[in-house]
Amino acid sequence: MTDMERATKMAELKAKASALVSAYNEANQGDGKLDDIRRIDGEIEETVNEYTGLARDQCFAECIATGNPMLEAVKRLTFETIAVKDETVGEGTVKLPVRVLDEHREKAIDLYKLHNAAGGIGADKKWVDTVQKINFLLTAQKAIDLGLDPRVVNNSYAMSAIARDIDLGKTPTSKTNMLRTLQAAVSAMIGDEYKATSHDVNFLLSVFSRKNRRALTVSCATHKYMRGYMAEICHRIVTGGTYALDYKQTKSGVAPKANIVDPNAAREAAKAADAPKAKKSAKKAAAQAA
Repeated sequence: MTDMERATKMAELKAKASALVSAYNEANQGDGKLDDIRRIDGEIEETVNEYTGLARDQCFAECIATGNPMLEAVKRLTFETIAVKDETVGEGTVKLPVRVLDEHREKAIDLYKLHNAAGGIGADKKWVDTVQKINFLLTAQKAIDLGLDPRVVNNSYAMSAIARDIDLGKTPTSKTNMLRTLQAAVSAMIGDEYKATSHDVNFLLSVFSRKNRRALTVSCATHKYMRGYMAEICHRIVTGGTYALDYKQTKSGVAPKANIVDPNAAREAAKAADAPKAKKSAKKAAAQAA
């Protein structure tokens, strides 16, 4: 399919999706039959998925055309597609369900799909396996952190044979070596000239695992999610971006000053407080020596 044909088809699908959304709202809010509502809902899903597939193909083609699809993909991080969402309109007790078409939905670029489509991307075509090995090692370390036997992870973890044989050195997930381990993945993905920092390590360790709905259970990243996290890290490095925090804030956005202790300031204060004692001890030692 040429670029012109793809653009024409995408325009047709967007118009079709918009018409289907209107038909869905009319049937859902009126006396439409349940079977008709389900049929329209299925047609909407098929249309959106087809559009997304074409939008993804277009993004991949543009990334490949640059000559360095990995670098271009991590710069972009997402591609634009369409999607639908359900909302309610009205005031008080009179509210109606409405389905709307989002014509500018951002969807993450799947680096593995791009890798396959391009016949291999990245500074090292084995970047996929390197990321898998790091994911395995972090999972095993998480088991240790939670008081579990890491041999259970080692004997059951799903990864490629190439990934299992990759040697990332002794204690690769220790605090002192974690930056070096992360750098191995960054170098494999976008090249040695791009450098990870401790902030990237902290970001990865922050998002790598989350609380599972089951009690006393932690979910570690799947390989797909891990590739996504690595894409974000590479995006930050390439674009020079910064990380952000999402947390509960006051409605006004202004809160009373919190009692936050700066560790560097605390250390300097401790040194200043200990200085007179150290000086007195030195004088006493000198006197005894004399």
